[in-house]
Amino acid sequence: MKKVIILSLALALVGGMAYANWCARDNVPAATLLFPYITVDTDLAGLPDPTGQTTLTGITNVSSNAVIVHITVWDILSVPQVDFDEILSGYDVLQINWRDFLNGRFDMFDTAATAFTAASPYTFDPFEFGPDGRAQLGGLTAPQNRTAITTCGTVPPYGNRSDLAAQIRLLLTGALKAYTHDGCTAPGALRTDLAKYGATLTASPIFFYVTVDVVQRCNLLFPNAVAYWDFAPTTGIATYNNVLIGDTIYVKPAPANLSEMFPAVHIEASNVQATGEPALVSFYEEKVAVETNREPLGTAFAFRYGNSVADNTTSNVILWKNFNEVGVPITTAGSISDCGAYLYYAWDNDERSLSRVTAPISGLPTGGNDPNQFPFETQKVPVNNSYFDLPGTYGWMLIVLPPSYPVTGFVDPTTNATLLGRNYMGWAGMQFVYGTYSAGIEAATMANYHCFGAGQVTTGFEQQLRSLNTYNGSLITYR
Repeated sequence: MKKVIILSLALALVGGMAYANWCARDNVPAATLLFPYITVDTDLAGLPDPTGQTTLTGITNVSSNAVIVHITVWDILSVPQVDFDEILSGYDVLQINWRDFLNGRFDMFDTAATAFTAASPYTFDPFEFGPDGRAQLGGLTAPQNRTAITTCGTVPPYGNRSDLAAQIRLLLTGALKAYTHDGCTAPGALRTDLAKYGATLTASPIFFYVTVDVVQRCNLLFPNAVAYWDFAPTTGIATYNNVLIGDTIYVKPAPANLSEMFPAVHIEASNVQATGEPALVSFYEEKVAVETNREPLGTAFAFRYGNSVADNTTSNVILWKNFNEVGVPITTAGSISDCGAYLYYAWDNDERSLSRVTAPISGLPTGGNDPNQFPFETQKVPVNNSYFDLPGTYGWMLIVLPPSYPVTGFVDPTTNATLLGRNYMGWAGMQFVYGTYSAGIEAATMANYHCFGAGQVTTGFEQQLRSLNTYNGSLITYR
């Protein structure tokens, strides 16, 4: 994977685009939640380790109406492997420990099988000035409980399905194996001084990603089915109901004692385009050839890193993107393509950067192409000199996906024809570890070309290199 730092491509990284909620990276009630990285440690037998790391996710229905949420579990190659439904009453919350899921213990997180009946001192009615504005609107009925849902039959709840545990784990570990890198047409052309992410991958830990959609009825469809995106009010599956919020917690018990927390990626739905707004590339649309009416994610991300032996600090980046580069062969079928599905830039705390414009690096003894360090749809990669060229122990990194490459004056390293023209979008987060303490933060979104790209905004603000997320106060075309 070519890392390019070209001095003539000086970036005007100033200011911030005044986005509206639609197409902004904001944590607001949404119709779809993306949990971009779920990980669970396993023991030597391949079973979820009760003393290892696990991931907890929360899904909250912030509306007074009961809703059905359709949960899809995708492997690292974006193959939907397992899906199930849960019913959330008004103001209900669902927490899933994904270790329980891998053990088939749906009964550990199933929502209540019966409707809640309030008894003193509890009440089913929120305070009169609560989120549904009951008092202001002249008195509404109590929030709906799960019995208001009549389109699910007898499930959920699913109960204890530990009999399915081995099959669930097999479905998600099938993609977790050591991969070869194709070297961008020549397998031996990769640099030998950098580790190759995925080359030593095993079935431990198990990691994957999850999407959650508000739907109209329980169903056995994956979101890559055309029928899933039928919005008909009485017969369809998908909805526009932006009523979910979510979060992710990573916990690793003693002796590590690590934990981080991120918001879920909140993806809003809308069936109305702004005046003059062109058709957008939406979330899910690379998986199904119909309009999904979901906002797209960003195309460039920035975050700080730190790696210091003296300070006992390390850092990792989580990157989710909507395509993978496995199985797009040049020389070896099923290998990882190293032909340019992203660029990265790195600076240290003194604004110094490494420049790589030729192979090998001028003045350095290393030669060959950079390996693709983000080959899957989801991964967590150490941010250190074993994987990336970093100019210092502390600094910041910019990751750019192809839609935000400049159109002119730039040689696109995406030389694999299968990858050209893909509408990449993604999300990034950062884990910082200090000894036995850890913290996590979502990366800053530096561009969203699908919403604010060429032809969609005033010339000069196209969300591509040289003008990532720049804004001088002028009105853009249609916002």
